[in-house]
Amino acid sequence: MSRKTKQIEPPSKRRKKTDPLKINAGRGFFFLNAALWLGYGVYIYYDMAVLNKNLSSADVVTLFAFVNAGLMFLSGIKLGKPQKWTYFLALASVVFNLALCALNILDPFFTISFIIDLLALWVVLPLRHQYFSER
Repeated sequence: MSRKTKQIEPPSKRRKKTDPLKINAGRGFFFLNAALWLGYGVYIYYDMAVLNKNLSSADVVTLFAFVNAGLMFLSGIKLGKPQKWTYFLALASVVFNLALCALNILDPFFTISFIIDLLALWVVLPLRHQYFSER
């Protein structure tokens, strides 16, 4: 009686397989960041428009916060699809958000968002093998 040995795949083949845990972790970081930016947009609008009566500036800043939240949310949704442009969208949005948060790193909100962006970048960068494999 002989037992069949398991075939161990070489690392190059294992690297090209999609890892749903990494993708879902990346998506979770994007969704968390989108929720933070959405809440920040609501807070900024309330603070600037309602309390300080600065409507025009509040509209512009809130628009940018909501666009950033939408971009993060869209990147989180599209990250699950193995297409090249979705990888580039996620990478560009996280790098843009990192640069935006680095400009105001002393504020606690931006520090938290910066840390979440670093975690998202840490998860997204190794995924390039899954999005650029020759199939």
